[in-house]
Amino acid sequence: MSSPVDPRIETYPVVPSGFDLVGAAKDRLDYYGIPERPDPASSPEMFDFWKTLVSAPFTARQPTFRSTLPQMQLRSQFRRQSRDVGQGPCGCGMHESSLNWSGALVSPPFPKRLVTVVGGWTVPRVSAPSSQPLFTGSNAARSLVWIGLDGYNGRLPKISLPQIGTAQCMDSPEYFAWWDWWRNWPPGTTPESIERIENFDISPGDEILAGMAVLITEDVLFFIKNQSSGEFRSFLARRHPLLDIEPLGSSAEWIVERPTEPTNRKFHPLPNYGTVEFKYCYALAADHANGTSRLVTLAQNNAIIRMREAFAAPYRTHYVSRAKLRRDPDGSVGVTCTFNDSV
Repeated sequence: MSSPVDPRIETYPVVPSGFDLVGAAKDRLDYYGIPERPDPASSPEMFDFWKTLVSAPFTARQPTFRSTLPQMQLRSQFRRQSRDVGQGPCGCGMHESSLNWSGALVSPPFPKRLVTVVGGWTVPRVSAPSSQPLFTGSNAARSLVWIGLDGYNGRLPKISLPQIGTAQCMDSPEYFAWWDWWRNWPPGTTPESIERIENFDISPGDEILAGMAVLITEDVLFFIKNQSSGEFRSFLARRHPLLDIEPLGSSAEWIVERPTEPTNRKFHPLPNYGTVEFKYCYALAADHANGTSRLVTLAQNNAIIRMREAFAAPYRTHYVSRAKLRRDPDGSVGVTCTFNDSV
C-alpha cells in the first residue's frame, strides 16, 4: 500500500489485468483494496452488487486526487427543516424537509451500527433551473449525488460523514467524481472542499457503482466504478488519531444535494438534474467492523428527504427535489429523486 500526497489517503497495488477477483482469496482482495466478498447465502443482494462491481468490464488504477479549484469549491452538509412520521409504500418511515438534501437514509437495528454502504446511479445531465432561488452565494447551479455514512444530525459537534459520489456543475459545465470525510467544523473556521478523483472520467449517462466499508481500525475503504467504462478506483482514508469524532455507523444515505460554498457557507442553486434513480441501496449492520453482519435496506427503518428552496416575486418556498421509494422488479427497494421546477 502506498501513500499519495494527501497524508489521509493510502492507495493499493493495481489489480493485474485478467485477475479473477470473484474467486480470489480474502487476503488477495484485501491486498488490492477490494471490498470483502459478501456471503451469497446470507446476503445474496449484496453479493450480486459485489460480483457486478468486480467483474468485467473492469480496469483498476491507483487514483490521483486534487482539491477542487477555488472557483469550484463545494462543501457537503445537512440542514433539516422539519419532519413528520408517515407511512410509505415500502414500510414506515420519517418524512423530512431539508434545505439541501433529497433522498433517503436508513438507521441500523439497535444495538448494531452500519459498517458498509453501497449504491448505484446514472450520472444525470444537468441544465439551468428556470428561477434563481434566494439566499444563495452564487448563481452557479451545482449538484452532488452521493452515498455516505453518518452526517444525518449534522449540527452535532462530533458528527462526521465519509461520502463518495459525482458532481454535476452548470458553470463549466463539469462532471467529476469526488470523495470526502466531512466533519462539523467549529464556527470561525473554513471547511475544506471536497476531493476530486482526478483520473476517473465520467460523463452524463454513465452508470456508477460506489461504496465504503469501515475497517476494524476505524479507517474507511472507499471504492467507485464507472460500470459503463469499467474503470475502478479504491483507496483507504485514515481516521486522524486527533480528530474527535463519534464512531461511524448511525445512518447510511443515498442523496442528491445542492452543495455549500465553503468560503461563505451559502448554498448553490440546484440545477435541473431530471431524475436520479438510486439502486443497490444496501447497507450492512454489525456489532463492530469485524462482527457478523446483517443486511439493511430501505424497506426497513428509513427516512425520506425532500429539498426546498426559497424564491421571490412572490416570496414562496418550493420543493425543488422530491424523493420516493421504489420497488424494483427484483424485489429490492430503491429511491428515486426527481427535480421539480419552481415554475
